[in-house]
Amino acid sequence: MNLPLLPDLPPHTLAIRIGCALHYDVDEPAPMLLMVQPRLATGQELVAQQFSIDTGVEIEQLRDSHGNHLLRMMLLPGANRLQHDAVLFVSAEARDTTTRPLHEPVFTAATLPMDVLRYTRPSRFCESDKLGARASELFGHHVPGLATARAICEWTHRHLEYRYGSGDPSLSACGAIDRGYGVCRDFAHVMVALCRALDIPARYVAGYMPLFQADDSDIGLDFHAYVEAWIDGGWQVFDPRHNRPHVGRVKIAHGMDAVDCAFATIYGQASTAYFQVWSYPVDHQRERVGDPVQMPDYAAGAASAAGVGGSGS
Repeated sequence: MNLPLLPDLPPHTLAIRIGCALHYDVDEPAPMLLMVQPRLATGQELVAQQFSIDTGVEIEQLRDSHGNHLLRMMLLPGANRLQHDAVLFVSAEARDTTTRPLHEPVFTAATLPMDVLRYTRPSRFCESDKLGARASELFGHHVPGLATARAICEWTHRHLEYRYGSGDPSLSACGAIDRGYGVCRDFAHVMVALCRALDIPARYVAGYMPLFQADDSDIGLDFHAYVEAWIDGGWQVFDPRHNRPHVGRVKIAHGMDAVDCAFATIYGQASTAYFQVWSYPVDHQRERVGDPVQMPDYAAGAASAAGVGGSGS
């Protein structure tokens, strides 16, 4: 069998294989929205992709108000096995703003584009309207813009203790600050809320994070949450959970908070029977979409140690 010829890997680029396998058991038909497809953006080029559901139901492609890709389908009574698999080209250089300098023109509410201005407002899980005084006390002495965002990222990283499996879908940024620990979802909510409290547009981002070039056992085993803040006339990446650059991150979606970026929204009762996420560098000419997932040794070891689950990394 002759396989289709795929494009060569461009210079300074990595091929990353991402995907997930999700199994749900339901008693009654349940509509479902699934948000696992990568968002096409600068520095993130889709090479190949496929999605399957073993019940053979019709799948509808949609986009939400933030421009994120969704799949809508019906879960049928019994077992429903879903799988998404893709290969992308991404930059081999970290895109985080942890260290690189930026020029900072002043942007105010009077000059921000409307599609950016929306991300200065409070939301259900990022109650920036309750954090104004605290944000000013903590970060008011920093130069507005990049310096402030970096300080918020570092404070969030140091203030919250990471606890794998501690995710609470009802916990907001204020609750996470008071509790003092959480998962990547909570780190992202806290930074977003504090940025917005100081009129820095910020949005919650969901994606895949490969494990290589990092020694944290949780990366690459789950979907990952991080932050984009509007600085220097564009969206800049911050990761308060890790507070350092990472290579190979793949973006799925962005929104006001985790509500807009939930990987699965089910309208009815369903139990999760199986959950697996993968994200790792690959030779895209040798290992294709649809091939058996070849989890690297380090990722397989981390998965065994941490346990694969949907609590967020």
